[in-house]
Amino acid sequence: MELTVDENHLGRSEAQWKESRHQSTLVTLELTTRRLIIVAPHPDDEVLGAGGLIQTALSRDISILVIAVTDGEASHPHSTMARNLDFASVRSRESRAALRRLGWDVPRIARLHLPDGKVGEQRAQLDDALATMVQPGDMCIAPWQHDGHPDHDACGESAVAVSRAAGATSFGYLVWAWHWADPHGSDIPWSTCRRLDLSRRASARKRWATGAFQSQTHPIGPDVNDAVILPPSIMRRFWRSYEVYVDGTTGT
Repeated sequence: MELTVDENHLGRSEAQWKESRHQSTLVTLELTTRRLIIVAPHPDDEVLGAGGLIQTALSRDISILVIAVTDGEASHPHSTMARNLDFASVRSRESRAALRRLGWDVPRIARLHLPDGKVGEQRAQLDDALATMVQPGDMCIAPWQHDGHPDHDACGESAVAVSRAAGATSFGYLVWAWHWADPHGSDIPWSTCRRLDLSRRASARKRWATGAFQSQTHPIGPDVNDAVILPPSIMRRFWRSYEVYVDGTTGT
């Protein structure tokens, strides 16, 4: 599947997803682990996909580690402005600021610095890195392995494989699947999905946290290559009162 995102391809609207009945019938996600590992292909995925889960873990004093696979340096590949800004540093700072907005005062982030857009080519290195960090009994959260972006898919596949080998549980969060999947169809394996409901406060806090990603939600300059990556029509998918996770043991 080719993922296309631009002003002419804004994907499934939030109104379409609200009409879907799948999400309302899901089993609740149980957070019983002592340590939560969150794999983020790019600096923002951990908050977009699992910002509510992070808040839940913090409220229960569950240890959290974010594994930042890339620095997201290629989000504006043709932008001179992005190169001049040292975009990898910009995006890393945004991620840390967003996590603080979720209530995590001193975020623990392990940065792998793999090349943005080429994670699949570094799969062995990714597997080795995750294997040193994922431990028995952990809950490992990564993008669903069929999310639709090659970096997301590679991270999801690696997380599932490493978690199984380590004796950890794994779940996949959705980012780009909300863009391309049929709200009324079976593109997403709903029978293996779990739902995490967020309080009004947690939902509002997550939305506030996503506002830290200025480089993605606002133009970074005047040129056409500096355009918004995540416009409001896309961001609304992450401002819901719930999150959905695919069981990594069966949701393949």
